[in-house]
Amino acid sequence: MHHLVTLRLEHNRFSGSANVLKLPNLQEFNISGNLFSGDIPFELSSFPESVFSDNRNLCGFPLDNCTESGPGIIIPGLASQVDKPTNAIMSSPTSMPSTTSFRRETSGGNDHESGKISRVAIVAIIIGDVLVLTLVSLIIYCYFWRNSVKSNGMSKSTLTSSKNILEGERIVYSTSPYPNLNMQSGFERGKMVFFDGVRRFEVEDLLRASAEMLGKGGFGTAYKAVLDDGNVVAVKRLKDVSIGSRREFEHHMAVLGMVRHPNVVSLKAYYFARDEKLLVYDYMSNGNLFWLLHGMSIFTVNIHFIYYSKN
Repeated sequence: MHHLVTLRLEHNRFSGSANVLKLPNLQEFNISGNLFSGDIPFELSSFPESVFSDNRNLCGFPLDNCTESGPGIIIPGLASQVDKPTNAIMSSPTSMPSTTSFRRETSGGNDHESGKISRVAIVAIIIGDVLVLTLVSLIIYCYFWRNSVKSNGMSKSTLTSSKNILEGERIVYSTSPYPNLNMQSGFERGKMVFFDGVRRFEVEDLLRASAEMLGKGGFGTAYKAVLDDGNVVAVKRLKDVSIGSRREFEHHMAVLGMVRHPNVVSLKAYYFARDEKLLVYDYMSNGNLFWLLHGMSIFTVNIHFIYYSKN
């Protein structure tokens, strides 16, 4: 019943309460010439007074206001005694346009109101979209900002650790990769010990020689040293090695100095002091076994990024 759009009950002498006629979608309506009673529902108050005429017990807008005692009660047996209505709206083609046109005007007002609601809804949707886009943009910005911070932090930590390694291990291209030699007094300072058949030079020659790192191993770091006279030697600087006394160290060096083999580089000299221990070999320009197996690219050092030591 709520979807009913036309209700024409005029001049049928129906009785009962008008409250049962709460039909919000009606466009054509007429109950004149009947015995309906009670308040006119709000849903029907937009129709003209003529569609409710000749219902003596009806009240409320657009008819007269209801009294406190309320409308009278119609007894069905006495319905025949009620005077016939004189102002009933006849069901004729001429009476139809007024009701229809009135309803259309009302519908036009509702359409205008619906248009207002639609514009409000559109504005709300636009505002919601803007808020959602702002939130998504903020989330994306925070995500990339956090990744950028992490990346910068990793880069800084990598540079710091690399710098610590370079400074701690003295991986340098320098005139002196042996800083402890400069800090030793005459009593603490050792001397170069050479094996037979090699040309002699002093520790000072190593200090003046330019040194380029060749690689690192479990016992220390190897350097390529170019002496003032043009000779090139390989110097192994021992580090974190448990050697014992000077006598034990010299004994081990004597054994290494006697090793002669086509595939083994002979020990040329050694240096022993309390804070510095060096092994001197002939420099082999063709690299080592590791380079032959894995290539030299991993040890390539850019001269512009080498640290210099002034110790």
